[in-house]
Amino acid sequence: MTVSTNSTGKTLPPGIYCPTVTFFKPTREQELDIETHVKHMEFLAKAGLDGVVLQGSTGEAVALNREEKKELIRTARDAFIRCGNHGAIIAGTVGAQSTREAIQLARDGAEAGADFALALPPSYFPGHMSNDACQAFFEELADASPIPIIIYSYPGVSSGIQLSSELTMKLAKHPNIAGIKHTDHDIGRIAREASVKSYGSPYTILGGATDYLLGTVAVGGHGAITGMTNVAPRAVAKVYELASSGRSAEALELAGLISRAEWSLGKGGLLGTKWATVWSCHYPEAAALARRPLPTVSAETKKHVEAECAELVEIERSLEKQGYVGSGLQTKAKQDVSATKTNGLLHTVKQKIAEL
Repeated sequence: MTVSTNSTGKTLPPGIYCPTVTFFKPTREQELDIETHVKHMEFLAKAGLDGVVLQGSTGEAVALNREEKKELIRTARDAFIRCGNHGAIIAGTVGAQSTREAIQLARDGAEAGADFALALPPSYFPGHMSNDACQAFFEELADASPIPIIIYSYPGVSSGIQLSSELTMKLAKHPNIAGIKHTDHDIGRIAREASVKSYGSPYTILGGATDYLLGTVAVGGHGAITGMTNVAPRAVAKVYELASSGRSAEALELAGLISRAEWSLGKGGLLGTKWATVWSCHYPEAAALARRPLPTVSAETKKHVEAECAELVEIERSLEKQGYVGSGLQTKAKQDVSATKTNGLLHTVKQKIAEL
């Protein structure tokens, strides 16, 4: 399916996006740690990602106020521009429990410099959120939003609400709905949506994890918004590039390694993802703190994450040294490294780790 341009002139490009973690200072008030946030935005921008999601589920959106959300968007936008990456800045409206609030957060995002807004259905009263109620919510939000909306299908954080294929395929026709993030982990739904040749309006179909990125691409999806990119953005971008270009064997080996690492993050939940990010990027240990009342990450989770992610982080560093970047920067830098045999890279890293 060809992704067309919507009424705002903005298209959500196919590719790999990072739902970023949010960093807090180790103080009583746990203010935003903007210094570490900017470092992380620069790390992601220089890796060549196609964009970032601020204050999504991984970004602890429900623990942030409106001004904090706008500050995170502004500083992310500035960091990406400084790095020469003009990828999409996506504002999460995660946690909004009314249409009015979701519209306000979308407007805030646009004011701060976001290109798109990612929206979950309100879910505090799930028994009342029928397909018709969800359709009305997304259509009213899209009608009022100054930036295109990305549907966020994530039953795990929205009281089990399932957005049916019939519903999302109706919503895809709205001129200000730009696409969907499938953290419902349902390849069948991705395949059904991708099978439609044209919705008459843009609809970029993204998976919600790297676990099934190859499956997403195989059935016609357009990439992923995946938390694993906080740790290994180049490696994930490489898998997408290999899969999209038909280099299946190389894509499969690297994707399997990423999947094992991602499973350790999943087992550790948000705290595991934050620790993996801080550990792999050498940020201050205190930056792994989640906002209270969430607890600190356990020693057991730290050990498990580090063990499962070690090989992948070595590959990430190797890709970085080679100068590899994802598609968000590839138009600026035609690179010979994109033709590197990834199997050889994996073999070299495995040898190094075995010698430790």
